[in-house]
Amino acid sequence: MVKRKLQILDIYSDSFGIHIWLLSEDGKRFSVFRRFRPYFYIGEKNSKDALKLLIKRFGKKIKIEKVLKKDLLKGELQVYKLTTNTPFTYLKAVHLLRKNRVIEDTDIYNIQLTPAQIFMYEKKIFPFCTVEPVERNGKVMFRKIDSAERTDYRIFDLRIMRIKPDIEGGNPKFMRHLPPLYIEMEGESGIVLDDGNLEYLSQLLKKKTLIS
Repeated sequence: MVKRKLQILDIYSDSFGIHIWLLSEDGKRFSVFRRFRPYFYIGEKNSKDALKLLIKRFGKKIKIEKVLKKDLLKGELQVYKLTTNTPFTYLKAVHLLRKNRVIEDTDIYNIQLTPAQIFMYEKKIFPFCTVEPVERNGKVMFRKIDSAERTDYRIFDLRIMRIKPDIEGGNPKFMRHLPPLYIEMEGESGIVLDDGNLEYLSQLLKKKTLIS
């Protein structure tokens, strides 16, 4: 395998896992997918109603185990770790907890984080982190070769596209249809009139974007 440096260009979740877009030094871009099981924590105190609610709603889609974690203010605590089977279940569980009043007196940790943020924390990666592909047991993995503490940071060259609505002073809140879009990319510009007239945008992306 040819070793090359890559940077994390974007990372987001879908219903089943995490999509990671990578950028190489020569401008090529590609994505990889990793299945992921996001998790959050519930404190032992007053946890009965919250756990009962989650078990009733999600059943075996959530795995519950007791773990020891550190709290900045309270020190070491016994908490329940709830691991969901997919990012979709995680988001549903978080929504259920937030809207239900039975958990107002329960300590719940990390539900403010998105599945992508949890993934980055677990893997110790960050936006524009530099990685390199390595092969293990016939599978391609990615090894971090970067540090968030570096000050001499370099970001690979990016292509920037600017898109703005051509509204001529009107308020887009009160428009019944999407306005034409003004697009500028690397010195070239044009107008996309409607959803059925995307030929200009398509040709611009083909000309300016390299996909490996």
